[in-house]
Amino acid sequence: MRTLILFLLLVTNAQAKLDIQYWTTPEGAKVFFAQTKGLPILDVALNFDAAASRDGDQFGLASLTNGLLGTATQYHNEEQIINAFESVGAQFSTSSLKDMSIVSLRTLTRQPILKKSLDTFTEVITQPSFEQKYLTRERRQTLRSIEASKQSPASIASLAFDKAVFANHPYAHPKIGTEKSINQISLQDLKQHYDKFYVAKNLTIALVGDITKVKAKQIARQISHGLNVGKKAKNNPVITALKSSQKIHIEFPSKQTHLLIGQSGVNRSHPDYYPLYLGNHIFGGSGLTSILSDEIREKKGLAYSAYSYFTKMKSNGFFMMRMQTKNDQALEAKNIALQTLKNFRNNAIDTQKLQDGKDNIIGGFALETASNANILTYLSIIGFYDLPLDYLSSFTDKIKDISAQDIQNAYERLVDMDKLIILSVGEQK
Repeated sequence: MRTLILFLLLVTNAQAKLDIQYWTTPEGAKVFFAQTKGLPILDVALNFDAAASRDGDQFGLASLTNGLLGTATQYHNEEQIINAFESVGAQFSTSSLKDMSIVSLRTLTRQPILKKSLDTFTEVITQPSFEQKYLTRERRQTLRSIEASKQSPASIASLAFDKAVFANHPYAHPKIGTEKSINQISLQDLKQHYDKFYVAKNLTIALVGDITKVKAKQIARQISHGLNVGKKAKNNPVITALKSSQKIHIEFPSKQTHLLIGQSGVNRSHPDYYPLYLGNHIFGGSGLTSILSDEIREKKGLAYSAYSYFTKMKSNGFFMMRMQTKNDQALEAKNIALQTLKNFRNNAIDTQKLQDGKDNIIGGFALETASNANILTYLSIIGFYDLPLDYLSSFTDKIKDISAQDIQNAYERLVDMDKLIILSVGEQK
C-alpha cells in the first residue's frame, strides 16, 4: 500500500508538471505537444473533423475513407507500406468515430528510424490512392459487420437509442453505414470526402514523446505542409433536449432484455460538466460500488451489471443508464432504475459517498495520465474540443471543489424524468 501511495504521488506530480505547448502551422493545423522524457518513443495522432457526422446522406462514407488510408499511395502499395512501418518497428492505425477521424503513429525517436516512419506516415496521409480492390475488400468487411450487428441485441439497442436521442441530427445514423449506403459509395465519393475534410485547417495534431519543441514543430509542419489548406468544417447543429418521453420496445428472440434509459446530454465545455461527471461516477459510473449497481445488482439481483455514462461529443452527447436482465424481470428493473435516478436527482448525496467519489476519480485520474498514449488522447480531446490548455492540470482541483448541492442542481437542470427514452430489446413478457 505504501508503494502504491508513493507511485500515485509521483505520477500526480509528473502530471501536474506536464507542459502543454500549442501553436498553429502556417497551413492552419492546430498543434498540441507535450514532451515526456525517459522512453525514446513518439506518439502522433492526427484528428480530422471528418467522421460520421460528415457523411451527409452517404452513411458510412467517413468510416470507409478513414479505413482505406494506408492501403495505397501514389508511390507504394499496401504491402510496401506495411513493410516500411514494420522495418522500423513503427505502429500505424486508423479509427473513425462520430466526431473525429483519427490517424495515429507510434515510433522510436532515434533519427534514422524516426525519419523513415514519419516519411511513410506523411505519404500515407497526404498522398493516398483510393483503389477499387481495397474499397471492395473494405466494403465486404463492413457489410459483414452490419449483418453481425443485426444478430446482436446489444447492437440493435445501441443503434435504436442513437436514432431516438439524435433524431435527424448527423449523429443519428450508424457510423459504419447501412447495406444500401455502403453498396452505393464509389471511389469518387471517397476522393471527394478526403479532399474536403482531410485538410490542414480541419486538423488537430497531437504529439507526445521524447523530442524537443523544435523537432515537434518540424514534424507538424512536414505533415501539415503536405495537405491542402482547405477549410474548417462548419459546426453541426447542437443536440437539443427531448420534447417528450419515448417508450420503445424491439422484439428479439432472447432470454435477456437489454434495457437502455436516457436522454440528450452535454459537451465538455458545458458549465455543469464537472458536477455531472462526478455525479455520474457516484450514481452509475464507478462499477459495482455505484448507487445504481447497488440497487439493481446487490439488493435485487436483477442484473449482473448496471451502469450509467455520458457520451461527451462536440454537439452534445447523451446520458444513459444501461443493463441486461431476464425478460420477466425487465419491468421491475426499469422501475427500480427510474426510481433510483429520481431519488438521486432530487436528493443531495451524503457526505461519505461524495468524498469516496472524489477520492476515486482523483486517484484514478493520476493513473490515466501516466502513459504517453493516455496523454496523447487527452491532448487530442483538448485540441479537437477547444478546451483550455490547463484542462489536465486543473481537472482534479475542479473535482475537489464540487459540493453535493452542485451535483443535485446540475442533475435537476439536465434530467427531466418526464422526457426520457426508455428502450428495451428482448422478448416481451
